[in-house]
Order: sequence, then C-alpha cells, then structure tokens
Amino acid sequence: MDGPAPVDSPDVDPATQPLPEVVAHAGRERQPRVLRLPGRATYETLWQVFAISLLLVVGVQVVAGVISGTLSGWWPAVDTNAYWLAARHILDGQPLYQESTIQAGGIYKYPPVFAQLILPIAFVPEVLAAWVWRLGGVMCVRYLCGSWRLALLAALQWPIWLELQFGNVTLQLAAVCLFTLRDRRGAYLLPWLAALKGGPGLMIPYLWLTRPDYRRPLAVGCALFAGACVASIGASPGLWVDYVGTFGWEAASEMNAWFVYAIVPNHGGLDFALRGAIAVAAVLLAVRWRADWLAFVVAVATMPILSLTRLGVLVGLWPLWLRAKAEAWRRRGGRASAAASEGLVRLGMLPSAGSVGSKPAAERPSPVDGGARLAEG
Repeated sequence: MDGPAPVDSPDVDPATQPLPEVVAHAGRERQPRVLRLPGRATYETLWQVFAISLLLVVGVQVVAGVISGTLSGWWPAVDTNAYWLAARHILDGQPLYQESTIQAGGIYKYPPVFAQLILPIAFVPEVLAAWVWRLGGVMCVRYLCGSWRLALLAALQWPIWLELQFGNVTLQLAAVCLFTLRDRRGAYLLPWLAALKGGPGLMIPYLWLTRPDYRRPLAVGCALFAGACVASIGASPGLWVDYVGTFGWEAASEMNAWFVYAIVPNHGGLDFALRGAIAVAAVLLAVRWRADWLAFVVAVATMPILSLTRLGVLVGLWPLWLRAKAEAWRRRGGRASAAASEGLVRLGMLPSAGSVGSKPAAERPSPVDGGARLAEG
C-alpha cells in the first residue's frame, strides 16, 4: 500500500523528521510576545494603574481649585470683566477706551466692533457671562487636547489654569486656528481673530499660498469683517477715533507685568514690531515646508502682549503634529515603543491599537473637506 511510512519504520531516518512540537504548531500564526513582569503583571496593567491614579490625583486638585475659586466671589475673571464693562459702556454711553498700563484690569483694547457685537452680555450678570465664557474655554481645551483625559491633565498646568481663570480669548482663538487647519470653514473667522490678537492674520497668507481651496472662504471672511467695520464706523465714528488714539500710548507703554515676556521691555511698540518680524520669517518657512504646526505656533504666539500663559495652547500641537509622530513610532514595533505607546493610550493621547486613528494617514478615510488633513482625536 502506497503512503508515508511510519516514523518508527526501519526505512525512515528519524533525524530527517520534524519534531512533534513543530508539527503541532505548524500552520498557526505566530503570536507577538508580551513583556511579562513578576506577579503576572504586564506593562498594560501597570500603565492602567498609573493612569487611573494620576487622573484621580489631578482631578481632585482641579475640583478643589474650582471650588476654592467659586467660594472666593464666584471666581471672577479679569479679562471677561473688561468685555462685560465694554458692553456696559456702550449701553450707558460712557467712554470705551482709557489710557492705562498693562497691569490694569477692566481695560478694553480691541476694536469697537467687538464691543458692539457683545452688547447683549450687558443685560446679564457679570458672573454669569464670566462662567459661560469659562465653560467655553474648557470645551476649547478639550478640542485642543483631543481627549478629556489629556484635557484634565492640561487644565492643572499653570498656563491653562490661569487662562481659564483670566477668561481671555486665548483658548477660543487657538481652538479656531486648529479647526481652520482641519476644515476650511474656519477660514471665515480668521480676519476677525486677526483684529483681536494679530497672530491669526499670519495664517491668512499661509493658507492662501498652500491651500488654494481656502482662498474663497478667506476672501469672503475678509469682506464680511470689512463690512462689519464699515457699519460700526457709520454707527459710532467717535469710538473708532478713540480706538486709533490708543495706539500711541500703547506703543510707548512698558511691558512690565507678571508672566509677560518682552524683547524690548520699555517700549511695547518696538517690542511687538520685532516679534512680528520674527513671526513673518517663521510663516515664510512654514509656507516653504508646508508646516501646519509652525503656522499654528506663529498664529497663537504672536500678540501685542506676549504673556507666557498664552503658550499653554501649544498643547494643540499634540493632535496637530506630534500624535502622528508617536503613531509612526508605535507602528515600527519593539518593546520600548509598545510600552510607551500603551501609556499614551491610557492617558488619552493615542487611540488604541487597531482603531482608525492608529492607522497610517494613507489608510485613513478621507475627510469630507479637502482641507481637513488630520483626523480628530
């Protein structure tokens, strides 16, 4: 009878036959090795324990800070106070601008059109306006971070915490800049933001030169803002005369305050001019390199008064740029990348392996909008 001879047959050399263990495992897919530590604990378990412990500790401190601030006069917001007072001044017919130093509180420094647009907040209590604006800032921190867990960790860091306390426009401005790099609909708002802080205006030439599909919304946004300013001038020309008059004393003011950095501390105008020149050079490099991350840094870091607290919004670089670098490192494999990546997953900084966000960019579903290059976290 034909067929394979048994292993114990005298005609078969045992040395040429595969071992029984090899035969038993033949055809099975090789499973990746998992780094196991004593006590059956793996790095996944250790990272899980660490992440939960860290988030609990940070969460308790954040809650304690919110409670403490609320008990201290409902945690007043210095910058939101200036916006609310500006609306009240418009309503009451009082002067909108007054000469002051950069340390003074309650001073409105933006174009009159914004004070006119926010006039409705004059009819609500200031504390309500401050908390609505602060909650909006919290949502912007979440958007900049890409996850609630990372947002919680970022909120405890002093730049983000102070921005939430002050109630400035920094967080909202940064969130819109990040959204604009993902979706061209955000381009309609860039001219408005440029009038507030200056820096977002440098994103206009960057997007115009690198993304032709953004040109129409940019042009429409500029036209809408110009029309709003013309209407504002027609309604209150005196306010605009006063606004232009602020440029003189603000340019000569000293950049001397907590957290404020200046190249020329004794002359605000010269300081802003020098930092503006650096920002323009950086935008030109961003255009050459097609570097969204550099354009984002320029947009959020260029402003008349550079307070170090404003740099907390650079957390937006994680979902914009750094997360893709971390994902590429994870895909290369290895024990070190697997262990570190698991920690980032537990802290909400990376998607879990196998999800859409962990795939290479070429394998991800194409966004509906042609300008949305990055997947949201």
